Amino acid sequence: MPVSFYRNVLLASSLLLSACGGSDTTTSANTTNLTDSTNTSSVAVLPAIPTRIVNQRGALLDGQLVKTNTVPDSTSAISDPTAKAPAVIPVYDVKQYRVTYQTVDGGGKLTTASGIIAIPQKPAGAKSPLLSFQHGTVFLDKEAPSNDTVATSPVNIIASLGFVVIAADYVGYGASRGQDHPYLQKDPSAASVTDFLVAAKQWLAEQRLLLNDQLFLTGYSEGGYVTLAAQQALEAAGVPITASVAGAGPYDLQYTLDELLNTKALLAAAGGALGLSRPAPAAKYPGKIDEATVDLMMYILIPKESDIKFSKTFLMDWMANDYATMKYNSLYEWQAKTPTRFTHGRDDVTVPFGNAIRALEGMRTKGTPDLDLAECVAAPSDHTNCIKPYAQTMLQYFAGFARDL
Repeated sequence: MPVSFYRNVLLASSLLLSACGGSDTTTSANTTNLTDSTNTSSVAVLPAIPTRIVNQRGALLDGQLVKTNTVPDSTSAISDPTAKAPAVIPVYDVKQYRVTYQTVDGGGKLTTASGIIAIPQKPAGAKSPLLSFQHGTVFLDKEAPSNDTVATSPVNIIASLGFVVIAADYVGYGASRGQDHPYLQKDPSAASVTDFLVAAKQWLAEQRLLLNDQLFLTGYSEGGYVTLAAQQALEAAGVPITASVAGAGPYDLQYTLDELLNTKALLAAAGGALGLSRPAPAAKYPGKIDEATVDLMMYILIPKESDIKFSKTFLMDWMANDYATMKYNSLYEWQAKTPTRFTHGRDDVTVPFGNAIRALEGMRTKGTPDLDLAECVAAPSDHTNCIKPYAQTMLQYFAGFARDL
């Protein structure tokens, strides 16, 4: 995606952040009726609401309240021994709003998407830091953030601590259900987040809800991958990010697919069912015999009950040995400006642990100044068992930066 576009995102974000109270000098809503006893003309004024952009990426379409979770709701959710929520103490009731906006699909076409905005119920005029949460791979639309508004959801738990939390559903979920989900494609993955960031700030400005100047990014599994994709895009545009935590993401696509598909003999199973072996190299065009192998692999990989359509582009690239495209869509070798932390477990067979090592080493080689890995110590340290430690690490790390909670 051209950097010029992301510079436009930066401009829109800066204007909206100002309208939402991004500067510490912005007057909060609860002072609009206060007057100085010695100067009755001293009345604070809120900033003007920006005009909505239309028919382009980041355009806000609609927003509706869908769920309110109280502090007791969130407290009960955390006490559930089966929950993946970290051991925290909820402070605020949370209202969750389903918001629709415009972004692009895997082919670059403008489309309507959705996401959730979770608002901690603070006193009028209080500011909050903004946190963008990127969800992991889910196979049912009901598990997308704007549909999963229960108290146990990570969006709700994080918001109950004082962050305004936004979470894009991604294309293929929510309002865009039925479209191909551009799985592990860097540009549309980043776009769903950066465009929602613009739309969310517009919505917050219209609701007169104030932000400070802090932005946090985080996600686990596919969400870890999307977090780095969005971080890379925002940094390229000059958008400041306070801190980022990515957990157990497939940052190196070729390495990940080589490990998962070759070592697990999934390709052999698919090829054997068709009487085939992997072409060297395979063609990745419709009608070629290797596409039948990919279709069978997708059938093996995706649960039968899934109601989400996953794009098979990532597998077609791998089957074709298209190293250039896989490298372009990978996120393990670049210079990050934002303080960034990885979390991962050595026993992870869903997303191989080597992704964290490769990203750590690759990004350090490129000159990333503030980067580290917090290795998961759960027993076993597999993909599922490391979700809760990731959440704990993320919140503890962000606590060192966050203001106005």
